[in-house]
Amino acid sequence: MNKTDIKKTLQSREKELKKLSSSISRHGSLSVEGTINVKRQKNSFRFFCRRKGVLTYLGADKKDEIRKLGTKQYAIKLRKAAENESSQIAQCLSILNQGEDSDVEMVYSQLPEPIKENTNPSIMTDDGYAEKWQAHKYQNRWEGKGFKYETSRGEKVRSKSEWMIASMLTEAGVPYRYEELIGLHHELGVHLFPDFTVLNKRTRKIYYWEHFGRMDDPEYINGSFMPKIMDYYAFGYLPGEKLLMTFESRDYPFDTNQVKRIIETYLT
Repeated sequence: MNKTDIKKTLQSREKELKKLSSSISRHGSLSVEGTINVKRQKNSFRFFCRRKGVLTYLGADKKDEIRKLGTKQYAIKLRKAAENESSQIAQCLSILNQGEDSDVEMVYSQLPEPIKENTNPSIMTDDGYAEKWQAHKYQNRWEGKGFKYETSRGEKVRSKSEWMIASMLTEAGVPYRYEELIGLHHELGVHLFPDFTVLNKRTRKIYYWEHFGRMDDPEYINGSFMPKIMDYYAFGYLPGEKLLMTFESRDYPFDTNQVKRIIETYLT
């Protein structure tokens, strides 16, 4: 987790706490008159209500009043804790916002291009490594020619489902290359063009992501799906280890939740 991620997490938590404090303030329990006191007596507890300096015993027939007073005490303590935590977060954010020269993830992006090209990736921050990986020129098969779905990066992809995957990868900050030529076995000349070559910038592990979009078409299964899967398996590219896959058919349309789970499990 880098500095930007930490700030986003803190800001998200800050919003939750403000929402909680506001909800508590509107809650009717705070208007209940009095405070609750508890005294232990042998193996049981006795409840009392203090109102205007007077302590009144609450017997078994006062369960509803005990519950209201207990809820009030909980709400007061919860609101106080939320306010204290919000104050601590505000202090942390104030410190984290003190200048770009204290953000290690900003260093690489601010380097002149000639310096970037001559850095050692092994000592880079995760974002710096990912930026250099993404900028690498690679060979692909199609270069987006004739494709009508344009991603936010300005490249063309072949299907709406691939466009959705590309959009979700970009939104999650996952670097990818579209239809990059890879060698499964150079000596045997076995090469493929996976739909996406993706990088987990935290672990720096590369995965190949294939989307199979016509799983109800026998010709597609025998002519595209099976040969490609058999090649991956033959050379040790197994699902969840190096290979990620999504599927769809007429009866089982494209599922963004499926994509989200893969991204969260393997790529962030």
